[in-house]
Amino acid sequence: MLNKIGPRTNPSGALAMAAVFLPGNLQDEATCSVCLEFFKDPVSIECGHNFCRACITKSWRGLEMDFPCPQCREIFQQKNFRPNRQLANMCEIISQFAVPGAKEALEEGLCEKHREAFKLFCRDDQRSICVVCDRSREHRPHTVVPIEEAAQEYKEKIKSRLDFLKKERQELLEFKSKDDKKSQELLKTIELERQMLISEFESLRQFLHDQEHLLLGQLEKMEKGIAKKQNENLIELSKEISLLNQLITDLKEKIQQPVLELLKVSTGLKFQKPVPVSSDMKSSISNFSLKTVVLKGVLKKFKEDLTLDPDTANQLLILSTDLKSVRMGCRKQELPDNPKRFDTNSRVLALEGFKSGRHYWEVEVGASDGWAFGVARESVRRKGLTQFSPEEGIWAVQQNGGRYWAVTSPQRTPLCIGERLSKVRVYLDYEGEEVSFYNAENMQHMFTFNVAFNERVFPLFSVCSTITYIKLCP
Repeated sequence: MLNKIGPRTNPSGALAMAAVFLPGNLQDEATCSVCLEFFKDPVSIECGHNFCRACITKSWRGLEMDFPCPQCREIFQQKNFRPNRQLANMCEIISQFAVPGAKEALEEGLCEKHREAFKLFCRDDQRSICVVCDRSREHRPHTVVPIEEAAQEYKEKIKSRLDFLKKERQELLEFKSKDDKKSQELLKTIELERQMLISEFESLRQFLHDQEHLLLGQLEKMEKGIAKKQNENLIELSKEISLLNQLITDLKEKIQQPVLELLKVSTGLKFQKPVPVSSDMKSSISNFSLKTVVLKGVLKKFKEDLTLDPDTANQLLILSTDLKSVRMGCRKQELPDNPKRFDTNSRVLALEGFKSGRHYWEVEVGASDGWAFGVARESVRRKGLTQFSPEEGIWAVQQNGGRYWAVTSPQRTPLCIGERLSKVRVYLDYEGEEVSFYNAENMQHMFTFNVAFNERVFPLFSVCSTITYIKLCP
């Protein structure tokens, strides 16, 4: 086996020649047939074959006779082997030669030990090996497959992983897009709320400013009225007191006269007392107190922004597209019948109902007769002809016959307004059991119903003339 290498007169040159022309042969001669690696401490046995000392020792371990050669299977009676120093030297030189070429072998896709192409893949070690590595003791018990098969499996795994990662990325992109969209929508909502809040408080400030001037003006007017009435009463009382003083003096003189003259004295004089200032102004102050209550209610609950409910409107009524106004048409419309609709009375309810709290809304009314509005309980009859009355669950005011009325029972109550109404404020205090009506132009109190509510109530509107209208104020 060693004769194939030749003399070692110039080892470097010989190995260089071998490395150039017979690298495979050199490696075969320097490889142990048991471990398939370069000899380590090589020894020769009687048949002439060479093995690593550790490999032959391990191969004969546990044997007491009949020691076989691992390569040719020849049987020996004794365990005899001797060191092969020439082979050891040669292996050392070849290993030194082979190591510098490992990088080139890897670059060429060859096994760095055996200079063979990687054609197999070891699943246990998770690396590529050559056919010589597959025969070695290191890989003999391992699961080995062709490298193309392993590559295909890895491609499928990588593709599966790639698809999963793409899906994860797409889900994250969609989540980010949706989250960004929701965030933008929330920011827009916040901005709208901010603008609405600013607008509402600006309206409230303007309302409070107007009410302050209006109510302070009314207080000043009442003060002047009281002072004027007090002066008038003082003048009248002074006159009456002077006259009484004169009469008292006259009577004292008459009482001294003879009997016949005394009987001629008249004692039937009567004096009319002036109306007390407190009695004359009591109703005005009471009305002013009601205005203060309304103002407090506004501070606790802003004005309601009502819309009309088309499902309740009688077929003769025509609602505006924004559901803020109603008038009467000339003929019935083709509308679907439902339990909520008034089929005979020309009435309509608001969409919003109330079962607690304080609320107010303002209504613009036409100058002509034929309108009425107020509140109605939810269970108010919708079918058949019914009257406006508290017994029917309706508390309202109306214009009829050129006059304004509170629809009370058994008879209507005339309202002393003193001027034409153009805008009316309706104030509902559910827990306070009140429905009040005010002239919205000057906050003059018109009428108050006292009602013990026991169910939800809805704003109600009625128009029974084609020349008038009702409009909810913005």
